Amino acid sequence: MVQHDTSSSSDENTGPNIPDIPAKGISTGKFRLVGWAVDTTGRRLIDEIVQIAGYTPNDTFSQYIMPFSDLSPFYSRKHNIRVFNTIRYRRLKDMRTGQFLKTKSEISALTDFVQWLEKVKGDAEGVILIFYELKKSVPGMLLEALRRNNLLERFEKICKGFANGYSIAKTKCQSSTKTHNLKVMVQILLGRENIDSANANDRASAVYDIAVHLAQGEREEIEGSTNKITTGTEPDLIEMVCPYTNPISAEEEEIEGFKVLLQRQNTFRPVFRDFLRASASERQHASRLRRLLAMNNINYDKLKEAYEQGAKDGLDKILKEEIANAKEEDLNELLDILDRYFDPDKQPVKPKTPWRNNKYNRGPRPRSFGNRRSNSRSKGNSDSKGEECVTDNNTSTEINTSTDNTASTETSPRSEEKVKVEVPTD
Repeated sequence: MVQHDTSSSSDENTGPNIPDIPAKGISTGKFRLVGWAVDTTGRRLIDEIVQIAGYTPNDTFSQYIMPFSDLSPFYSRKHNIRVFNTIRYRRLKDMRTGQFLKTKSEISALTDFVQWLEKVKGDAEGVILIFYELKKSVPGMLLEALRRNNLLERFEKICKGFANGYSIAKTKCQSSTKTHNLKVMVQILLGRENIDSANANDRASAVYDIAVHLAQGEREEIEGSTNKITTGTEPDLIEMVCPYTNPISAEEEEIEGFKVLLQRQNTFRPVFRDFLRASASERQHASRLRRLLAMNNINYDKLKEAYEQGAKDGLDKILKEEIANAKEEDLNELLDILDRYFDPDKQPVKPKTPWRNNKYNRGPRPRSFGNRRSNSRSKGNSDSKGEECVTDNNTSTEINTSTDNTASTETSPRSEEKVKVEVPTD
């Protein structure tokens, strides 16, 4: 069973899905480079692919996939698409053109993609898929989707690994530019101004062209050759890409390690339960603190044992000794949250009020109307409070009522009837 983080998929800044581990590289061979890009519903392993695209100079592939879940507002704006639900069907719509898109199921689209890769491979030893991401997540998502649909074994016979174009561009252009995102690289290296970064098909072609441009530049500097790279199988291009390629086996090892990390991270859900139910900023902050603990091999049981042995000092010791990559303010916040959670005599740390966190709500907090009791209609035409006393030989009753010019069955809490009954003792 696939383990996954349960935080919101709209939390884009919660960090990469797969830890950023350098590519192991593969030996140079007769491979074919294919530009590849996907649009997804999120960055978790459980999220789905909405569009998958591939590019070579001689052939292209692009297919939309109907996801089981709806897109969050963040990813709907990012990809400019939206899921429309009706009683009889679900459809995917392009928000810019207003047209409905032709979609397939996940298994049909992935089967077509694998068949297209088999055709593109031809007589080469294998295919290298090059993508472009600052924080790597899509290779793991593709492998999980292929595993769900029993296509992974067939895919492994075709694809030799994944190469991150961002790592290549950052290494080759480190001295010339400080920003290496896709749009900037397309403008600087390719001279294009109108790239549609929201479309996976355009990104796939741009990633391929950037790799070709960098390889062509190295060839001209070293050999002085002016022959252009046209097929994607040229030795100079493959030789440049292979050191940045992570083989399929290494990607699967990273996925398994990430699942273990998620299991360790999810042990802290009782501690951060209130934060994960709060606003998006609070969820992101709590996810970052949980990941900080999990990445340093700290789980819930370990912290509980430390508190039972040394109370707050025990927690402080284990946090400072085993977390070396954290800021002091994060350690102090973690210590306060954990100490208040494990100590039953202290009040747990609560997230900030969502109303105050919302940048659009700058006015006063709306009035909170509690349960009100309706009294009998007001009597009389007086604007001031009246007081009636009813007495007899056995009881004394004092009634305070509020009256106004209009009859009402509901009054404010201060003007409710107050009845005081005194029973004489013998």
